[in-house]
Amino acid sequence: MEPKFILSKKILKEQVRALQDIGLKVSYSYKTNREVGGVLQDLEKSGIVEDVDFSIHAKEEIEDISDKNKIWFFTQAESEEDLLEILGRGVRKFVIDNEVDLGRLLKVIKETKIKITLSLRMKFQEHRIGSGKYFVYGMSPKTVNKLISELRKNPFVEKLGVHIHRKSQNVSEWEIKQEVIDYFNEESLEAIDFFNFGGGLPSKYRSYNLKVLDYIFLKLKEAKGFLAEKGIISYIEPGRFLAAPCIKLETEIIQIQGGNIIINTTIYNCSLDTILTGTKMLVEGELSESREFEEEKREKGENYLIKGNSPTRDDIFRYKVKLNSRDISVGKKIVFLNAGAYNYTTDFFGFKKLDTHVVEDFD
Repeated sequence: MEPKFILSKKILKEQVRALQDIGLKVSYSYKTNREVGGVLQDLEKSGIVEDVDFSIHAKEEIEDISDKNKIWFFTQAESEEDLLEILGRGVRKFVIDNEVDLGRLLKVIKETKIKITLSLRMKFQEHRIGSGKYFVYGMSPKTVNKLISELRKNPFVEKLGVHIHRKSQNVSEWEIKQEVIDYFNEESLEAIDFFNFGGGLPSKYRSYNLKVLDYIFLKLKEAKGFLAEKGIISYIEPGRFLAAPCIKLETEIIQIQGGNIIINTTIYNCSLDTILTGTKMLVEGELSESREFEEEKREKGENYLIKGNSPTRDDIFRYKVKLNSRDISVGKKIVFLNAGAYNYTTDFFGFKKLDTHVVEDFD
Protein backbone atom coordinates (compact mmCIF):
# COMPACT_ATOMS: atom_id res chain seq x y z
CA MET A 1 0.00 0.00 0.00
CA GLU A 2 1.33 3.42 -0.96
CA PRO A 3 1.09 6.08 1.78
CA LYS A 4 -1.50 8.74 0.98
CA PHE A 5 -3.65 11.53 2.34
CA ILE A 6 -7.44 11.14 2.30
CA LEU A 7 -9.57 14.31 2.26
CA SER A 8 -13.21 14.27 3.34
CA LYS A 9 -15.36 16.89 1.59
CA LYS A 10 -18.08 16.38 4.20
CA ILE A 11 -15.85 17.31 7.14
CA LEU A 12 -14.37 20.28 5.26
CA LYS A 13 -17.88 21.57 4.57
CA GLU A 14 -18.84 21.15 8.25
CA GLN A 15 -15.79 23.10 9.42
CA VAL A 16 -16.60 26.00 7.09
CA ARG A 17 -20.24 26.10 8.14
CA ALA A 18 -19.36 26.05 11.84
CA LEU A 19 -17.79 29.48 11.34
CA GLN A 20 -20.37 30.84 8.93
CA ASP A 21 -23.20 29.80 11.25
CA ILE A 22 -22.03 32.34 13.82
CA GLY A 23 -22.01 35.09 11.21
CA LEU A 24 -18.34 35.19 10.25
CA LYS A 25 -17.08 35.62 6.71
CA VAL A 26 -14.37 33.04 5.95
CA SER A 27 -11.05 33.63 4.20
CA TYR A 28 -9.13 30.36 4.03
CA SER A 29 -5.39 30.64 4.66
CA TYR A 30 -4.27 28.96 1.45
CA LYS A 31 -0.68 28.26 2.54
CA THR A 32 -1.97 25.75 5.10
CA ASN A 33 -2.87 23.21 2.40
CA ARG A 34 -3.29 23.96 -1.29
CA GLU A 35 -5.31 20.80 -2.00
CA VAL A 36 -7.88 21.92 0.56
CA GLY A 37 -8.05 25.27 -1.24
CA GLY A 38 -8.77 23.53 -4.53
CA VAL A 39 -11.54 21.41 -3.01
CA LEU A 40 -13.07 24.50 -1.37
CA GLN A 41 -13.32 26.15 -4.78
CA ASP A 42 -14.99 23.04 -6.21
CA LEU A 43 -17.45 22.91 -3.30
CA GLU A 44 -18.34 26.54 -3.85
CA LYS A 45 -18.88 26.07 -7.58
CA SER A 46 -21.21 23.17 -6.75
CA GLY A 47 -23.16 25.30 -4.25
CA ILE A 48 -22.15 23.08 -1.29
CA VAL A 49 -20.40 25.95 0.49
CA GLU A 50 -20.85 29.65 -0.13
CA ASP A 51 -18.86 32.86 0.01
CA VAL A 52 -15.34 31.66 0.90
CA ASP A 53 -12.38 33.95 0.25
CA PHE A 54 -8.69 32.98 0.12
CA SER A 55 -5.70 34.52 1.89
CA ILE A 56 -2.67 34.29 -0.39
CA HIS A 57 0.92 34.95 0.66
CA ALA A 58 2.84 34.60 -2.62
CA LYS A 59 2.18 35.80 -6.15
CA GLU A 60 2.97 32.31 -7.47
CA GLU A 61 -0.31 31.11 -5.92
CA ILE A 62 -2.56 33.75 -7.46
CA GLU A 63 -3.33 31.64 -10.53
CA ASP A 64 -4.56 28.80 -8.31
CA ILE A 65 -7.61 30.89 -7.38
CA SER A 66 -10.04 31.14 -10.27
CA ASP A 67 -11.98 34.14 -8.95
CA LYS A 68 -9.39 36.83 -8.26
CA ASN A 69 -12.00 38.93 -6.42
CA LYS A 70 -11.79 36.35 -3.62
CA ILE A 71 -8.05 36.87 -3.02
CA TRP A 72 -6.65 38.76 -0.04
CA PHE A 73 -2.98 39.25 -0.87
CA PHE A 74 -0.49 39.59 2.00
CA THR A 75 2.38 41.78 0.89
CA GLN A 76 5.91 41.05 2.08
CA ALA A 77 8.60 43.31 0.61
CA GLU A 78 7.28 43.24 -2.98
CA SER A 79 8.78 45.78 -5.38
CA GLU A 80 6.63 48.29 -7.24
CA GLU A 81 7.00 46.09 -10.32
CA ASP A 82 5.72 43.09 -8.33
CA LEU A 83 2.71 45.08 -7.12
CA LEU A 84 1.92 46.20 -10.67
CA GLU A 85 2.01 42.55 -11.76
CA ILE A 86 -0.27 41.49 -8.89
CA LEU A 87 -2.76 44.25 -9.69
CA GLY A 88 -2.54 43.29 -13.35
CA ARG A 89 -3.68 39.77 -12.47
CA GLY A 90 -6.88 41.16 -11.00
CA VAL A 91 -6.09 41.23 -7.26
CA ARG A 92 -7.83 44.12 -5.51
CA LYS A 93 -7.69 43.21 -1.80
CA PHE A 94 -4.45 43.64 0.14
CA VAL A 95 -3.23 43.03 3.70
CA ILE A 96 -0.33 45.25 4.78
CA ASP A 97 1.78 44.69 7.91
CA ASN A 98 4.34 47.50 7.67
CA GLU A 99 4.60 51.10 6.51
CA VAL A 100 7.25 50.43 3.85
CA ASP A 101 4.97 48.05 1.93
CA LEU A 102 2.07 50.42 2.48
CA GLY A 103 3.95 53.36 0.97
CA ARG A 104 4.81 51.35 -2.13
CA LEU A 105 1.25 50.13 -2.62
CA LEU A 106 -0.25 53.60 -2.18
CA LYS A 107 2.22 54.98 -4.74
CA VAL A 108 1.30 52.30 -7.28
CA ILE A 109 -2.49 52.65 -6.92
CA LYS A 110 -2.21 56.43 -7.19
CA GLU A 111 -0.20 56.16 -10.40
CA THR A 112 -2.49 53.51 -11.93
CA LYS A 113 -5.71 54.97 -10.46
CA ILE A 114 -6.75 51.46 -9.37
CA LYS A 115 -9.07 51.29 -6.37
CA ILE A 116 -8.45 48.62 -3.74
CA THR A 117 -9.67 47.16 -0.45
CA LEU A 118 -6.99 47.57 2.21
CA SER A 119 -6.54 45.74 5.52
CA LEU A 120 -4.01 46.99 8.09
CA ARG A 121 -2.38 44.21 10.06
CA MET A 122 -2.02 45.09 13.73
CA LYS A 123 -0.24 43.52 16.68
CA PHE A 124 -2.71 42.43 19.35
CA GLN A 125 -1.38 41.80 22.85
CA GLU A 126 2.17 41.53 21.49
CA HIS A 127 3.56 40.44 24.86
CA ARG A 128 1.41 37.27 24.70
CA ILE A 129 1.93 36.40 21.04
CA GLY A 130 5.59 35.81 21.63
CA SER A 131 8.95 37.06 20.48
CA GLY A 132 12.48 35.80 20.03
CA LYS A 133 12.05 32.61 18.03
CA TYR A 134 9.08 33.85 15.99
CA PHE A 135 8.63 37.08 14.06
CA VAL A 136 5.61 39.11 15.20
CA TYR A 137 3.76 40.64 12.26
CA GLY A 138 1.85 43.89 12.28
CA MET A 139 1.98 47.54 13.22
CA SER A 140 1.37 49.10 16.62
CA PRO A 141 -2.18 50.13 17.60
CA LYS A 142 -1.06 53.77 17.66
CA THR A 143 0.23 53.52 14.08
CA VAL A 144 -2.90 51.74 12.86
CA ASN A 145 -5.24 54.32 14.39
CA LYS A 146 -3.24 57.10 12.73
CA LEU A 147 -3.24 55.35 9.35
CA ILE A 148 -6.99 54.70 9.48
CA SER A 149 -7.61 58.44 9.79
CA GLU A 150 -5.29 59.19 6.87
CA LEU A 151 -6.38 56.37 4.56
CA ARG A 152 -10.08 57.03 4.93
CA LYS A 153 -9.48 60.16 2.86
CA ASN A 154 -7.59 58.29 0.10
CA PRO A 155 -9.77 58.16 -3.05
CA PHE A 156 -8.14 54.88 -4.16
CA VAL A 157 -8.94 52.98 -0.94
CA GLU A 158 -12.57 51.90 -1.38
CA LYS A 159 -12.87 49.76 1.73
CA LEU A 160 -10.67 49.86 4.80
CA GLY A 161 -10.27 47.41 7.66
CA VAL A 162 -8.02 45.86 10.30
CA HIS A 163 -6.43 42.42 10.47
CA ILE A 164 -4.96 40.96 13.64
CA HIS A 165 -2.22 38.36 14.01
CA ARG A 166 -2.66 35.31 16.25
CA LYS A 167 -0.25 32.46 16.72
CA SER A 168 -1.13 28.95 15.53
CA GLN A 169 -3.05 26.63 17.89
CA ASN A 170 -4.14 29.59 20.00
CA VAL A 171 -6.25 28.43 22.94
CA SER A 172 -6.22 31.49 25.20
CA GLU A 173 -5.99 34.85 23.41
CA TRP A 174 -9.59 35.50 22.34
CA GLU A 175 -10.72 38.53 24.34
CA ILE A 176 -11.24 40.32 21.02
CA LYS A 177 -14.09 42.61 22.05
CA GLN A 178 -12.17 44.00 25.00
CA GLU A 179 -9.03 44.43 22.93
CA VAL A 180 -10.98 46.36 20.28
CA ILE A 181 -12.33 48.64 23.00
CA ASP A 182 -8.84 49.08 24.48
CA TYR A 183 -7.00 49.77 21.23
CA PHE A 184 -9.40 51.68 18.96
CA ASN A 185 -10.87 55.11 19.38
CA GLU A 186 -14.44 55.75 18.23
CA GLU A 187 -13.25 57.68 15.17
CA SER A 188 -11.33 54.63 13.95
CA LEU A 189 -14.26 52.27 14.50
CA GLU A 190 -16.54 54.61 12.57
CA ALA A 191 -14.02 54.75 9.71
CA ILE A 192 -13.44 51.02 9.07
CA ASP A 193 -15.64 48.66 7.06
CA PHE A 194 -14.43 45.26 8.27
CA PHE A 195 -12.36 43.50 10.91
CA ASN A 196 -10.45 40.23 10.39
CA PHE A 197 -9.93 38.20 13.58
CA GLY A 198 -7.02 36.36 11.93
CA GLY A 199 -6.12 32.69 12.29
CA GLY A 200 -5.06 30.63 15.28
CA LEU A 201 -8.19 28.51 15.68
CA PRO A 202 -6.91 25.22 17.12
CA SER A 203 -7.32 21.68 15.87
CA LYS A 204 -7.06 18.43 17.81
CA TYR A 205 -3.63 16.91 18.40
CA ARG A 206 -2.03 14.94 21.20
CA SER A 207 -1.81 17.19 24.29
CA TYR A 208 -4.32 19.74 22.92
CA ASN A 209 -7.71 19.82 24.65
CA LEU A 210 -10.40 21.15 22.33
CA LYS A 211 -12.93 21.71 25.09
CA VAL A 212 -11.69 25.29 24.79
CA LEU A 213 -13.47 25.65 21.42
CA ASP A 214 -16.79 26.45 23.11
CA TYR A 215 -15.10 29.36 24.88
CA ILE A 216 -13.43 30.54 21.66
CA PHE A 217 -16.69 30.46 19.69
CA LEU A 218 -18.42 32.37 22.49
CA LYS A 219 -15.77 35.10 22.28
CA LEU A 220 -15.95 35.20 18.48
CA LYS A 221 -19.74 35.68 18.61
CA GLU A 222 -19.33 38.36 21.27
CA ALA A 223 -16.80 40.32 19.16
CA LYS A 224 -18.80 39.85 15.97
CA GLY A 225 -21.96 41.17 17.63
CA PHE A 226 -20.16 44.18 19.09
CA LEU A 227 -18.68 45.11 15.70
CA ALA A 228 -21.95 44.47 13.83
CA GLU A 229 -23.65 47.09 15.99
CA LYS A 230 -21.17 49.58 14.53
CA GLY A 231 -21.75 48.39 10.95
CA ILE A 232 -18.43 46.51 10.77
CA ILE A 233 -18.23 43.12 8.97
CA SER A 234 -16.27 40.37 10.76
CA TYR A 235 -13.92 37.98 8.97
CA ILE A 236 -11.96 35.02 10.25
CA GLU A 237 -8.96 33.40 8.59
CA PRO A 238 -8.93 29.67 9.37
CA GLY A 239 -6.13 27.52 8.10
CA ARG A 240 -5.46 24.63 10.43
CA PHE A 241 -9.10 24.63 11.65
CA LEU A 242 -10.30 23.78 8.12
CA ALA A 243 -7.41 21.76 6.74
CA ALA A 244 -6.37 19.51 9.63
CA PRO A 245 -9.58 17.63 10.58
CA CYS A 246 -10.72 16.89 7.03
CA ILE A 247 -7.59 14.88 6.17
CA LYS A 248 -6.18 11.55 7.34
CA LEU A 249 -2.71 10.19 6.59
CA GLU A 250 -2.80 6.48 5.77
CA THR A 251 0.48 4.56 6.11
CA GLU A 252 1.63 0.95 6.46
CA ILE A 253 3.91 -0.80 8.94
CA ILE A 254 6.98 -2.10 7.10
CA GLN A 255 9.09 -3.20 10.07
CA ILE A 256 8.85 -3.73 13.83
CA GLN A 257 11.93 -3.43 16.06
CA GLY A 258 10.74 -4.29 19.55
CA GLY A 259 8.74 -1.23 20.61
CA ASN A 260 9.62 0.70 17.47
CA ILE A 261 7.28 0.76 14.47
CA ILE A 262 8.72 1.77 11.09
CA ILE A 263 6.16 3.04 8.55
CA ASN A 264 6.43 3.43 4.79
CA THR A 265 6.76 7.21 4.67
CA THR A 266 8.74 9.96 6.38
CA ILE A 267 8.00 13.19 8.19
CA TYR A 268 10.01 14.92 5.48
CA ASN A 269 7.42 14.32 2.77
CA CYS A 270 4.17 14.58 4.71
CA SER A 271 4.39 16.05 8.23
CA LEU A 272 7.08 18.68 8.66
CA ASP A 273 4.65 20.46 10.98
CA THR A 274 5.50 17.81 13.59
CA ILE A 275 9.11 19.00 13.65
CA LEU A 276 8.53 22.72 13.17
CA THR A 277 5.69 23.29 15.63
CA GLY A 278 5.74 20.19 17.82
CA THR A 279 2.17 19.18 16.97
CA LYS A 280 1.78 15.43 17.40
CA MET A 281 -0.90 13.83 15.26
CA LEU A 282 -3.33 11.45 16.92
CA VAL A 283 -3.25 7.83 15.74
CA GLU A 284 -6.54 6.16 14.85
CA GLY A 285 -7.33 3.62 17.56
CA GLU A 286 -4.78 4.81 20.10
CA LEU A 287 -5.63 3.98 23.71
CA SER A 288 -6.17 6.42 26.54
CA GLU A 289 -3.52 7.15 29.14
CA SER A 290 -5.68 9.64 31.02
CA ARG A 291 -4.69 10.35 34.59
CA GLU A 292 -8.39 10.71 35.36
CA PHE A 293 -8.54 6.93 35.79
CA GLU A 294 -6.95 4.68 38.34
CA GLU A 295 -4.21 2.48 36.97
CA GLU A 296 -6.40 -0.63 36.82
CA LYS A 297 -9.10 1.22 34.85
CA ARG A 298 -6.84 2.59 32.16
CA GLU A 299 -7.05 0.96 28.76
CA LYS A 300 -4.51 -1.82 28.31
CA GLY A 301 -2.02 -1.76 25.48
CA GLU A 302 1.64 -1.42 24.60
CA ASN A 303 3.61 1.78 24.10
CA TYR A 304 5.25 2.22 20.71
CA LEU A 305 7.48 4.72 18.98
CA ILE A 306 6.41 5.40 15.37
CA LYS A 307 9.28 6.29 13.05
CA GLY A 308 9.48 7.18 9.39
CA ASN A 309 11.60 5.26 6.91
CA SER A 310 14.41 7.79 6.43
CA PRO A 311 17.83 7.38 8.08
CA THR A 312 17.47 10.52 10.19
CA ARG A 313 17.22 10.63 13.96
CA ASP A 314 14.37 13.15 14.09
CA ASP A 315 12.07 11.27 11.67
CA ILE A 316 9.67 10.43 14.49
CA PHE A 317 5.90 10.81 14.16
CA ARG A 318 5.17 9.88 17.79
CA TYR A 319 7.65 9.09 20.56
CA LYS A 320 5.07 7.29 22.64
CA VAL A 321 1.63 6.07 21.60
CA LYS A 322 -0.35 3.31 23.31
CA LEU A 323 -1.77 0.78 20.83
CA ASN A 324 -3.36 -2.63 21.02
CA SER A 325 -0.54 -5.05 20.22
CA ARG A 326 -3.00 -7.31 18.35
CA ASP A 327 -3.28 -4.56 15.72
CA ILE A 328 0.48 -4.22 15.26
CA SER A 329 2.14 -6.35 12.58
CA VAL A 330 3.95 -5.80 9.29
CA GLY A 331 1.44 -4.90 6.59
CA LYS A 332 -1.11 -3.36 8.99
CA LYS A 333 -2.15 0.28 8.63
CA ILE A 334 -1.18 3.18 10.84
CA VAL A 335 -3.62 6.04 10.24
CA PHE A 336 -2.92 9.55 11.54
CA LEU A 337 -5.83 11.90 12.22
CA ASN A 338 -6.02 15.68 11.69
CA ALA A 339 -3.19 15.37 9.20
CA GLY A 340 -4.06 18.12 6.73
CA ALA A 341 -2.27 21.19 8.07
CA TYR A 342 1.14 22.11 6.65
CA ASN A 343 1.69 18.64 5.22
CA TYR A 344 4.08 19.89 2.54
CA THR A 345 7.18 18.01 1.44
CA THR A 346 10.89 18.55 0.88
CA ASP A 347 13.32 17.18 -1.70
CA PHE A 348 15.44 15.69 1.11
CA PHE A 349 16.65 12.26 -0.10
CA GLY A 350 14.61 12.87 -3.27
CA PHE A 351 11.30 12.48 -1.43
CA LYS A 352 8.10 13.15 -3.41
CA LYS A 353 4.87 14.70 -2.20
CA LEU A 354 2.20 12.17 -1.26
CA ASP A 355 -1.02 12.02 -3.26
CA THR A 356 -4.25 13.34 -1.76
CA HIS A 357 -7.37 11.25 -2.47
CA VAL A 358 -10.59 13.26 -2.23
CA VAL A 359 -13.64 11.36 -0.95
CA GLU A 360 -17.15 12.35 0.08
CA ASP A 361 -16.48 11.16 3.63
CA PHE A 362 -14.21 8.85 5.55
CA ASP A 363 -15.24 5.19 5.73
